[in-house]
Amino acid sequence: MIPAPEHDRAGLAPGTDVGRGRILLGGAIGHFIEWYDWAIYGFLAGVFAVQMFPADSAAASLIASFSAFAIGFIGRPVGAFVLSPLADKYGRRTMLSATIVMAGLGSLVIALCPTYAQIGAAAPLVIILARLLQGFSAGGEYQIAITFLNEHASRRHRALAASPQQLSIGLSVLAATAVSSLATGALPPDALAAWGWRVPFLLGAVLSLFGLYLRSGMPETPAFEKARVGADVKLGSILASIRQFPKEVFIVFVIQMNGLQYYLWLIFLPTYANIVGHLDRASGFAGSILASIAYCIGVPVFAAISDRIGRKPFLIGAAVCFLVFTYPLLSMLAVPNLGFGTFAFVAVVGSVFVSLNNAVLGTVFAELFPTRVRTSGIGIPYAVCAAIFGGTAPAVATWLQQAGGPLYIALYVMAVCLVTLLTHLVLTPETRGRPLD
Repeated sequence: MIPAPEHDRAGLAPGTDVGRGRILLGGAIGHFIEWYDWAIYGFLAGVFAVQMFPADSAAASLIASFSAFAIGFIGRPVGAFVLSPLADKYGRRTMLSATIVMAGLGSLVIALCPTYAQIGAAAPLVIILARLLQGFSAGGEYQIAITFLNEHASRRHRALAASPQQLSIGLSVLAATAVSSLATGALPPDALAAWGWRVPFLLGAVLSLFGLYLRSGMPETPAFEKARVGADVKLGSILASIRQFPKEVFIVFVIQMNGLQYYLWLIFLPTYANIVGHLDRASGFAGSILASIAYCIGVPVFAAISDRIGRKPFLIGAAVCFLVFTYPLLSMLAVPNLGFGTFAFVAVVGSVFVSLNNAVLGTVFAELFPTRVRTSGIGIPYAVCAAIFGGTAPAVATWLQQAGGPLYIALYVMAVCLVTLLTHLVLTPETRGRPLD
């Protein structure tokens, strides 16, 4: 068993010298690959939508493509129910290797899938099945990875030491944005539509092999080793864990509702700007690169500050910022001949707001539950909420834009923020400094 003294420079408990860097990188790499795959799909859906989801209009094809994006989130609750209790019984390390393999396989299937013109209705069906596999994988990846990193971290620097997992989201979107921008800028439109969009998905499959190599040599967490028990983990015990911690489960669900803002700003925004402001895709991807950089800077900075002043100020601050500024920011994009500077400003500001929330949410989740049910307590409400508010975000935003413009999208986001703000003010405890074992 690894002892858990005060802290070291990396924010990890000393005693993890065999692969300290591997712990940080291995814990984060899976989430990087998961979100790279999902971001690539979100960015390039407008390119391959007509090939895979033909419809009467380009908008209908795009909505169908984003519906497949949303369907992938249906696999998340299933993955959470299956993989979370296995991680609570057999350990975090083993299940992290399994999730990364499934993510890479889903990306490979999408990359190699024939078009609708070649195999008919089987083409969208294959895409949907691949998305379900990726969703199943993601249903276990998040909570197992965040549990793994937080349980390896010291109490004083827990959020900072766990921030690579959230930072990997921004880095993955940054990588996906750069790859998408390179593909759209370097290839003629016909080549991009014919085969170029497949290359980024192939890259995701290759990255999963590297992630598997990293995770194969990681040590198990000291908290799990201390709490290891031989009892079987079944569906009944999962439901029991939810009954024992109803307030904590509700808090996880509400915090994860704010994944809506993440998907809108770091995934959907270039497509939205193209729809409402006719911003070319290359400029949209370039602006999103700046936004991802801002996010990657914000997450570790805000995480380190939260280790000193607490988690709640950042959760509340993010909700207030989006409540006040969502409509003004989105309205700036809905103008004829939208310029790059305006889009970049909106993207960067929104990504900073997102980083306020994401810098601390994973550590808050881990600090809410005891070791014996930590991944299950986090994973089930997280996955259910992500399926409702995360995966549907691009399709719902496209529909709301057609129905009433940026005001309707803003009202949707503001409603989520109001529920979030009330929950944090009334129910959410300050968790900084809680022991995890």
